[in-house]
Amino acid sequence: NGTLLDDVDYVVSVINPMLQNHGLQLQTQESYKKIFGFPVKDYYIKMGFDLDKNCFTKMSDDFHDSYYSNFFSCDLYETSKKALSEFKKLQKSQSILSASEQQALHHVVDHYQIRNYFEHVFGIENKLAASKYQRGIELMNHSGYLAKDTLLIGDTDHDLEVGHKMGIDVVLFSHGHQSKE
Repeated sequence: NGTLLDDVDYVVSVINPMLQNHGLQLQTQESYKKIFGFPVKDYYIKMGFDLDKNCFTKMSDDFHDSYYSNFFSCDLYETSKKALSEFKKLQKSQSILSASEQQALHHVVDHYQIRNYFEHVFGIENKLAASKYQRGIELMNHSGYLAKDTLLIGDTDHDLEVGHKMGIDVVLFSHGHQSKE
């Protein structure tokens, strides 16, 4: 989400009731994009949640339950399928590396009928979205591709961080979950 799926406004609409229930300031798309980041636990703290009182795992579960109850109301970015098709025509191997939980990620990929573009779909083992670096290492090992032959395309500074740690070139889009700044 954020790179292929246009869900930023939807995420804001899901997080705002949680903020309201805790007496915290509601987010706009602009304010959300300025503070969102990884690990997501730090983002919750930036929004003002007291994670000593509120269990982060419970809050994450609540967010994901709300998110997945209606995520299909979001669309892929207009250019997503076109870009995926162009890379496929060029016979470029494509994989997904996501901070989404693995089972939920499979559900999303199937819902948007984009599985046929990807050789590998790698999410993480839980809903806490701490980091996707380790899964990135696993994906690279599984795929057999070299870092010098790989390009990571993403929408967050975490994507940049993961790519740099892995020695992979990175292209970032500013239409996703973080501001251009």
